[in-house]
Amino acid sequence: MTEPLRFEVKIPIPAAQMQKVLLWLKTNPLLFSQQYNQRSINSLYLDSCGLARYEENLNGISERKKVRLRWYGDVQDASTAKLEFKLRKSGKGKKILFKAPLNLTSENFSWRTALHDCYSQLPDKGQIYLGNGIMPILICRYQREYFISACQKIRATIDSEIEVFDQRYSDRLNISKPQSLGHYYLLELKANEGFENELSDLIASCPLRPSRHSKYVNSIRKLIWK
Repeated sequence: MTEPLRFEVKIPIPAAQMQKVLLWLKTNPLLFSQQYNQRSINSLYLDSCGLARYEENLNGISERKKVRLRWYGDVQDASTAKLEFKLRKSGKGKKILFKAPLNLTSENFSWRTALHDCYSQLPDKGQIYLGNGIMPILICRYQREYFISACQKIRATIDSEIEVFDQRYSDRLNISKPQSLGHYYLLELKANEGFENELSDLIASCPLRPSRHSKYVNSIRKLIWK
């Protein structure tokens, strides 16, 4: 499944500013309201041993790809996981998704076997996208709240309690040693192609300014510099 092209703007929020931003979001003329209940998100990021995807993001390459497996709820229950290829070019992004369930609770679990099974169940297009030479780097887990404007054109999410589990040095699953990325929140404003003006007007009224932010990049930095 391929999602439509969209613009995505990220705004890190210091904890002390959270209530101010939340009030702005809810009293904005676009009248944002809760779209879904809050839920936990788990993302397993895949990369080369030389962290090619990390380097692309760090260097601001305009055309880049992010590869991850994502599932919701219990970090150990990845039975509904989807493999996501997040493609970005000239400020616009899209996702290509494939079903890719993982059995993380298997007695003989290993990442080598899990990724082999993941690859084998993908259609040809998914196998081509995934390619060779990738390995599990980290699992990023956080809580997400969902909001949508009354006109349905702009979506907003707020992430909190962001933590990362290092997967680089063992073939076994590590979910016992989380590293916190800090006590802050992350607001993401998203609009499909065609609603750039509405998104731009909303950003102009925000009490905080957007900035480049990548959970994957920040997670790698945390693991390297801990």
